[in-house]
Amino acid sequence: MIFQNYFIRKKIQTLAKKSSARKSRFCSLYEAKTFLMTFNIKDKDEVVLCAEQLKELKKDICLSVFIPRKMKIAEETDPSWLQIKEDEFGPNGLPLSPLCEQFNAIPADILIDLTRTNDYAMHYLQLLHPALFKVGNKSSLRNLFDLTITMSPDDDMPQFFRHILFYLQTIRSK
Repeated sequence: MIFQNYFIRKKIQTLAKKSSARKSRFCSLYEAKTFLMTFNIKDKDEVVLCAEQLKELKKDICLSVFIPRKMKIAEETDPSWLQIKEDEFGPNGLPLSPLCEQFNAIPADILIDLTRTNDYAMHYLQLLHPALFKVGNKSSLRNLFDLTITMSPDDDMPQFFRHILFYLQTIRSK
C-alpha cells in the first residue's frame, strides 16, 4: 500500500502542476448556486448537518461519499449521493474511468472537500473536476484547492465548515 501511495502521489503532483494553470474563478457564497461536497462515510452525520446549512440558503447540493474497502456499509446511504467505493479503483489505486466521468459530470460552482485525511484517490478526482472554485483542508500536496483552510485533528466538522462559510462570505468577485 505504501508503494502504491507513492505512485498515486506522483500522479497527483503532476496533475496539480497542470491544474495550477487552470482558470479558476473565485465565487462567493452568494454567487455560487451549486455545491459538490466530498467526504468520508465515517463523517456522514456531521456532513449532512453542514449540507443542511447550504440548503437553507437555497443552494443545490450534491454529496459524494468515499467508502473505504475495509468498511462495510451497515447503514443506508442516500441513493442520490455519488458513492465512491474503494473497490472501484484500478490496481494502481486510482479511480477507474467510468467513476471519473460520473464524478466530473456533477455540476458544481464550488467543490468543498471535507475529507479529513490525505485521501489520494479523492484528491485525484477533485483535481479533475471542472468546478470553478475548490475549497478544502490543507494537504501535504500543493495546488489542490483554490482556497485551503487548516483543519487540525481536534477540530470537529461543523466548526471547520463554519470557517469555510465565513471565507466564502467574505470573498468578493466580479
